Amino acid sequence: MSISLRIVLVIVSLLTLFYVGIKIKKAQVNIFDTFFWFFLAIVFVLFSLFPDIVEAGAELLGFIAPVNFVFIVVIFLILLRCFLLSIKVSQLEEKLKSLTQEIAIRKNLEDSEE
Repeated sequence: MSISLRIVLVIVSLLTLFYVGIKIKKAQVNIFDTFFWFFLAIVFVLFSLFPDIVEAGAELLGFIAPVNFVFIVVIFLILLRCFLLSIKVSQLEEKLKSLTQEIAIRKNLEDSEE
């Protein structure tokens, strides 16, 4: 892995950690959601500090260039996060639907009592 890619990975990792830290401090993000971003930043740091991991993974999976392995790993992690967020959105939509129905029923009961 080239030194420039390693430097970019370290910089991106540190910026990610810094930004997530700011969001946590301002209470703008759920603590559970930050685990993913910390994990991603740690993966970037490991990849940049230990390029042998990347080269071994690339060779094991048959990639010609280690940088392609890095891109695939990042894409996979982002797709995984997207899937998990889709699940969370679906659950929230169901809760919202249930709450809306419950409010409508209570309002209807109040109106019929009057």
